[in-house]
Amino acid sequence: MIQRIADKAGIPMHLTPHMFRHSFATLLLEEDVDIRYIQRMLGHSSIQTTQIYTQVTMEKQRQILALKHPRNKIKLE
Repeated sequence: MIQRIADKAGIPMHLTPHMFRHSFATLLLEEDVDIRYIQRMLGHSSIQTTQIYTQVTMEKQRQILALKHPRNKIKLE
């Protein structure tokens, strides 16, 4: 069904439901949605599966850590 709609829309690439699922999970992760919520939405029993599935980049992990680490709330004066 997806491929038929893609063909009608003139999209030349092969599309699958997995591609939509992967894109959805990756976009949520990039918007700093907790990976545990994504894990539940995708129905994964293991968080490692979710991490592999969303292909978290090390750079994105560094950015999140730099912004969200509790140490950043400490004010040293």
